Amino acid sequence: MDDQMIDDLDDDIDGEDLMTEDNGSRRIDADSILDSLVPQSIDWRETVRRHPFGSVACVALVGYLVGRTKGATIMAGITAGLSSGIMRQLSDVFEGDFFDF
Repeated sequence: MDDQMIDDLDDDIDGEDLMTEDNGSRRIDADSILDSLVPQSIDWRETVRRHPFGSVACVALVGYLVGRTKGATIMAGITAGLSSGIMRQLSDVFEGDFFDF
């Protein structure tokens, strides 16, 4: 996602921050994102209640298509995040007293 899209998703109609909790940490709220993406004339909550299997099938299809087109980029991001997390953990272990001889 580009920064402009994130900024657009981040602002509610009232102007409050949708993706920041009270303690300052960031989280993604799926309801607020869908509310900002889907036109207000469509009641997506009622549609999901009436057609749960169709909704799951549509989400699976979109996930499949996104995975087919952007899968390599997504996997590169996931592996980069995992490797940086592992390296951070290893650096904490190696800096400790455990390996001092």
